[in-house]
Amino acid sequence: MSLKQVEDYWDKNLCGSHFIDTDYLSTKFFDDYRTLRYEKTHHLDIYIDWASSLEKDVLEIGLGVGADGTRWAKYAKSYTGVDLTNEAVNATKKHFELLGLKGNVKKGNAEKLDLKDNSFDIVYSHGVLHHTPNINSTFQEVSRVLKHEGEFILMVYSKGSFNWWIRIQIYFRLRLIWKIFTSKISRIISNKKSLEENSSTLSLWDSHYNNFKKIGWSYLSWKNFPHRCTDGPDCEIANAYYEKEIIKILKQNNLIAHKVKKAHFPISGRFPKLERFFARFIGFHLLIWSKNEKI
Repeated sequence: MSLKQVEDYWDKNLCGSHFIDTDYLSTKFFDDYRTLRYEKTHHLDIYIDWASSLEKDVLEIGLGVGADGTRWAKYAKSYTGVDLTNEAVNATKKHFELLGLKGNVKKGNAEKLDLKDNSFDIVYSHGVLHHTPNINSTFQEVSRVLKHEGEFILMVYSKGSFNWWIRIQIYFRLRLIWKIFTSKISRIISNKKSLEENSSTLSLWDSHYNNFKKIGWSYLSWKNFPHRCTDGPDCEIANAYYEKEIIKILKQNNLIAHKVKKAHFPISGRFPKLERFFARFIGFHLLIWSKNEKI
């Protein structure tokens, strides 16, 4: 999959925006989004020390609608935000404007950043770089633009998680097989040929089934299917990593991990402490803090 395909997908599916039903990019839209984000990912305000950016230069890679960016920009000496898509860039600029925050927000490719060497004290990327075709290139770029002893805060999907093994590899696959079976039975009974539909009009499992009809049984392969079970059936690249695996790639680029935490366990948000307890061991979000030890 090419970066252009990644860009096209996220331009059409601005991260998190589908959860908010108020007027798009209005003040209420952003207020509602921030409320939802820090209730749903309640660990962020506990694990991320936004105020640590005081008097520091911060780079964020991957913006969504700019919620985390507003947290950093509130304290940072300077904030730079880079995203592959125009949609995220425009949303973040509007978000900053409405909150009266300053920041240099622009379109850019994490695999080849148009930024100067040794420019940032903190580089932050949450839930973004597992969608890039070449994560090693992004780490090379992070190491290049990060100052010596600067900190890289990263979140990628974890293979060592309940979500990866139980929900994605077992439940989601069995759920789709059941959908395939019941759809075939339904067609036999009704003696009608099913019609392919635009995936944007379909339910989650109808969209998966539509993909299955196009691709065949290889759609359910362990190599192919998990990508489609994280950020939507049309998301073709969403990698997950074991802790040791991602730490090794970081180290190859002089980024030495010094703290690791897991977060996000799929239970009701009404029990955040219970969720954080289980997530410590089998959470889907793998957060890693690393120092840049290049010479």
